[in-house]
Amino acid sequence: MRTRAQALPLVVGLPGTRLTDDEIQVLEQVRPVGVILFKRNIESVEQTLDLVAALQELEPAPFLCIDLEGGAINRVSGLWGPLPSPARSAEVGRRAVRLLGEAAGAACRALGIHLDLAPVVDLARPEGLVARERRCFSDQPERVATLAAVFAEGLAAWCVGGCLKHFPGLGAVELDTHQSLPTLDLSEEKLAPHLAAFSSLSETIPVVMTAHVIVPALGNSHTPASLCQDIVQRAATLPGNPVVLTDDLEMGAVAGLGTLPELVVRALGAGNHGVLVCNAFDRLQEIAAEIADQSEADPRLSTRLEELTARLGTLRRDLCHKAASVPAPDSATVEQLFKRAWREVEAT
Repeated sequence: MRTRAQALPLVVGLPGTRLTDDEIQVLEQVRPVGVILFKRNIESVEQTLDLVAALQELEPAPFLCIDLEGGAINRVSGLWGPLPSPARSAEVGRRAVRLLGEAAGAACRALGIHLDLAPVVDLARPEGLVARERRCFSDQPERVATLAAVFAEGLAAWCVGGCLKHFPGLGAVELDTHQSLPTLDLSEEKLAPHLAAFSSLSETIPVVMTAHVIVPALGNSHTPASLCQDIVQRAATLPGNPVVLTDDLEMGAVAGLGTLPELVVRALGAGNHGVLVCNAFDRLQEIAAEIADQSEADPRLSTRLEELTARLGTLRRDLCHKAASVPAPDSATVEQLFKRAWREVEAT
């Protein structure tokens, strides 16, 4: 592999609970800007802190993220148990959503995680999978924006960043993008409410995730939003010019659109600032080689990579500096906050 001074705009998953020498060598060669943790990486608080400490020894140290929405999406349930879903908390009101955000933020901060890939700002629609999974705050864009901001304030209380997902909105999508590539066949006028929360919040929650969904009204009828330059550009030029990350590029929705290395290059070429590769650790060197080959062949991509690296480096710096400003809570404090989130919803 070519020697390279800069990090790559990849956010990668890890195989297990500890880093082997071979895995450290891969990470040192590929130099991903971020790492995402899953349940498979989290066995205990002490073990997770050891894993995080090992990651922070890398140069440059990656920022760490996780999916922690509450309800069905809770990667730390093995440590502190379940959390109420966003939909259940929203039914109770702002205080319940704030407590959900605080519990999620405290859990992240206790483990040394900088970025929570939440809140979901998709609009609840009866036919939509995301709503059926109880991951949506509301079917009204104004209420979604209000409650998502409250959730993010709870994260921010522990100096943890948030991420708006899934742009341009999966609320009306019936299929699971982990399995299939859906089409959101709405006019731009009917899409407007789905886009509203992203526009309302992107200055204060400056990370946005693009979805694997075809939206003909915004791009074309063949390319999912995550790979469509027009749609990615629309996300990147939201108020505040947020950082744009793809959803995981190993999902079934994009499986038939190219090899994984090819999809990574396509996503970067489309304008995403970073891409998620959550499971294929054994292919990271292949991905890095493809990026190197394509950037040598295309000077525009090479220039783009430099821009992405700088942008994500700034995000990493800001997230890490924020985290350093607040002491991490102990496990008992996180457990108490999880219980408070439950008490608030169970009192109604």
